[in-house]
Amino acid sequence: MLRYINGYFLFPYLERKIERDISSKVKELRSWSKLSFSEQEEMQKKLLLDFLLYCKKEIPYYTEVFKESSFSPEKVLKDLKHIQKLPTLTKEIIKERSLDLQNSKVQRNGVLHVRKTGGSTGQSVYFHYCDQGLDWTSAINLYALELAGKKPHHKDCHICAELEFGDPSLKEKVKHLSQNRSRLMIDSFDDTSLEKYYRFIKSKSPYMLQGHPSSAYFIADYVRRNKKRVKPICKVFEPTGEMFSEKMVQVIEANLGCKVVNRYGNAEFGAIAHSKLSDSYKKLLIFNRAFYVEEVSAAPLIVTNYTNLGFPLIRYDTGDVATVEREEDGFYLKNIQGREHDVVEINQTKYPTHFIMDYLDHKVTNIREFQIILEDDNLPIINIVPEDTDDIERIRSKVSERWPNGLDINFVEFENLDRVGWRQKFRHVIDKRTNFVSSN
Repeated sequence: MLRYINGYFLFPYLERKIERDISSKVKELRSWSKLSFSEQEEMQKKLLLDFLLYCKKEIPYYTEVFKESSFSPEKVLKDLKHIQKLPTLTKEIIKERSLDLQNSKVQRNGVLHVRKTGGSTGQSVYFHYCDQGLDWTSAINLYALELAGKKPHHKDCHICAELEFGDPSLKEKVKHLSQNRSRLMIDSFDDTSLEKYYRFIKSKSPYMLQGHPSSAYFIADYVRRNKKRVKPICKVFEPTGEMFSEKMVQVIEANLGCKVVNRYGNAEFGAIAHSKLSDSYKKLLIFNRAFYVEEVSAAPLIVTNYTNLGFPLIRYDTGDVATVEREEDGFYLKNIQGREHDVVEINQTKYPTHFIMDYLDHKVTNIREFQIILEDDNLPIINIVPEDTDDIERIRSKVSERWPNGLDINFVEFENLDRVGWRQKFRHVIDKRTNFVSSN
């Protein structure tokens, strides 16, 4: 009974209390999904036209770009592909022209909500959301969970990095309660820890387990290695923040007894696409009520979002490679080749790089980027790009305190970080050991 109260009464109450408007947008997404694809496309053209006209008038960067490109927004009513006459938007442009991309006048208090990219496809960049844009990301996230079969009264468990912050605040506790959410805090993957994680998830018996697939994979592999009796400890696993392989999916499904679904999103937009419970995890429906994603075949993924008026992104190059195909009922995202995290052994303990990232961001602070280099017969080398070079010694001390004698610490410029692959993609771990064969 409590789960029903939390999901159907507490959440709407909190939404009104903090003056958010999420539920109405979830309803709109449900109504949108009932339209035929042709009806959706006609409405999408009108939404996109209104958005482009707004950007032309209110956003200095686009006023300039539209003029330079002799771009006529009205032509998208005939063909959405007309938008491709505009140049792509990159992280580098955003970093240089951030102020010209903002419109804080759409806010009640004149202050936009700041978000930071993770840096896995390039240098970390700050983005901004207006209230409406933030509400839409929350609504799309909730609707995406519905595609995976999750109802408001279902329990979920979210895998998080253990940052040694202690107990969550009262506000966070109430928020998690309203979502029937528990958190599994992890910091390493030794067998003692994996047993603890396994027992925790089993005790919660969630409908959905969310988190980095590398974390779920290590837990599932532990179950396999220890020949534990396989009983479903969750119904669905949903990955966040990483790519994952067919092998990982097979191990997770076989040993956690669940169905793996998939999502694609980033800090810039939130969730962009999600697989349906009845489909393969390799096939993700694009949420075209909020996004126009250009059709491509194993090429850079270009996205336009028309729900965030505070910091509009038109033809944004996500830095990922994928295929976008049109089917009878919508556009689908397939064959994503994007961000990938790794596991690093430090002082004989394995750490997921998302834990290292979170620790550096939230506990050490003032770090612009990092990268770990693995070489034969040497300690792992962590190359750190500080926000302020005057803060180097404090950063060195904090990192050494957390991993004493486990890392060689260097400070470098962002330009000196290594790149891999044909697109010179950034990775948080570069393995240069002679017995390592790169998949890039």
